[in-house]
Amino acid sequence: MQKKIAVLGGGLSGLTLAKELEGVFDVTVFEKSSGVGGRLATRTAYPFEFDHGAQFFTARTDAFKEFLSPFADRGLVASWHPKIISLEAGKKSFKRKWFEPHYIAQPKMTSLAKFLADDIKIEFNLEIDRVSKNKSRWSLLSNGRVVGDGFDLVVFSAPAPQTRRILSLSDIYLDGLDDIDYLPCFTLMLGFDEGLSLNFDAALVRGSPVRWISVNSSKPGRRDLTTLVVQADNQWSRENFDLGLLEIQEILLSELESLTDLSFQNFTHIDVQRWRYAKVSSAAGRDFIVDKDAKIAACGDWCRGDRIEDAFLSGSGLAMELIKGQIL
Repeated sequence: MQKKIAVLGGGLSGLTLAKELEGVFDVTVFEKSSGVGGRLATRTAYPFEFDHGAQFFTARTDAFKEFLSPFADRGLVASWHPKIISLEAGKKSFKRKWFEPHYIAQPKMTSLAKFLADDIKIEFNLEIDRVSKNKSRWSLLSNGRVVGDGFDLVVFSAPAPQTRRILSLSDIYLDGLDDIDYLPCFTLMLGFDEGLSLNFDAALVRGSPVRWISVNSSKPGRRDLTTLVVQADNQWSRENFDLGLLEIQEILLSELESLTDLSFQNFTHIDVQRWRYAKVSSAAGRDFIVDKDAKIAACGDWCRGDRIEDAFLSGSGLAMELIKGQIL
């Protein structure tokens, strides 16, 4: 009989782990939201779609390149070659150049995660708030109710603060989580019925509450509708995290107009997302975390750094250790 593993979190790290363990262990992923992907996120406001989380990802290791290759062959991953500039208020913009390939999933950023999730057992809309051990097996609880039991190992692949909270409520300590820190981010989304008079597809911004501007519809495979994604500077987002979303919306829209010297008041759709755990600012400095005696583990981008590739490498690394029999 296969040993049972519970994975808490359906982001790229948790999905990678579950996918690589198929056929070797009996794995169930528990995701608190209605979809998978984590920062590989897409907001749909019909007929518009916005990549409102990670804007792209790079591949610097052979392992991640090999992982992406079959998805590129299927058309699920493509290189993005935007006309990119640097912007700073009161200064002339200048062209930038990327010196490594930048990839996106298509037709939207969630597509890669959704493909990985095929054939994986996933319980959606179920937030695990406590875990409990009876002899050698783990039970999962949500609002005081047991929603899963008999697990030989529990893997936490949610952001580190969420993992810390569950462990704290469960009276469990896992070494390596204490110093993990994140920066937040606000994302402004604008949809238009008509095209925009912009001279760029993407802009890196300095000296402003805005850090990034992207013509989302310029990415390969996107719908033929003009969509704009504006992401705030992480430090500014931390300093203004408790402001109301309407106020954030007004500030970012005003900054966008000031930076581009254009009006965007003809939008058909506008929305703002508040990301509490947007960017890892202090990582654990290891591939994953394991307590072999307690039979708990953790993986995620926060183990290694702040990149999408880090999430993959963390989940894949933990999977390899499990397959080798180093943990169970």
